[in-house]
Amino acid sequence: MKMSHKHITLVAALLLVGCSEGVPKEEGSSTEPVATTDAEAFAPITFPQVDDNLKHDTLLIQVTFDMGDGSFLIVASHYEETFDGLRLYHYRPKADSSAEMLHVSAPAYDSWTMFPTFFRDPHNDKAFILLTNLGERESWGQKVFRLDHAGFHPLGFLDVAAIDPQGEAGTDRLISAAKSARVEPEGNGLLFRFNAESVRLFDDQQGLLNVDLKGDAVMYRWSPEEGMVLWVNDIAHLPEDGGA
Repeated sequence: MKMSHKHITLVAALLLVGCSEGVPKEEGSSTEPVATTDAEAFAPITFPQVDDNLKHDTLLIQVTFDMGDGSFLIVASHYEETFDGLRLYHYRPKADSSAEMLHVSAPAYDSWTMFPTFFRDPHNDKAFILLTNLGERESWGQKVFRLDHAGFHPLGFLDVAAIDPQGEAGTDRLISAAKSARVEPEGNGLLFRFNAESVRLFDDQQGLLNVDLKGDAVMYRWSPEEGMVLWVNDIAHLPEDGGA
């Protein structure tokens, strides 16, 4: 589905706000890199959000991250409406404000956001696992990438959002589950857990939609052999097990 005129207008408004008042920051973000201790080894790490340093004739930039090694990552779409919508772009800036484009991710399509939360890859200290929040006013879940020297590698989708504990009584505001996520090694694969109080599982792969559960009841296992597999209460949920 192509981005609507309303979508384009909102993205443009975000850009204007970023230019006039500084780059918009997701709640809880920091302006300095956060050191990872042993106790926090699997928790998100923070790269500073900075002012745009890239002049590009076709890209509409939402946010820019300083990766700390001379490279930057942006969330951007094309000025002209396209089916692909937002992507992540990893680049090194040049003196003339152009860029050496290193890697470009798969698209977010009709999502208004593709905000990344960064984790260290527990198998490779020079790589990162990115949970990118998709959605409009509320979260639709997380598209997962590994970012290494070869580029962005899609690992799958986490079909889950956190339920905002600060929401008004009787409401279920859905926010990104990435800040509460933990990315752990498991064999040659990865284990994604959540320490949110409660989460909404959009599809339990067994025929139920929009199921509210405790955060620690849901996890995803990714392996090169099986891809991304949902587990609920320590039971694997696979579509061929009777789901849709």
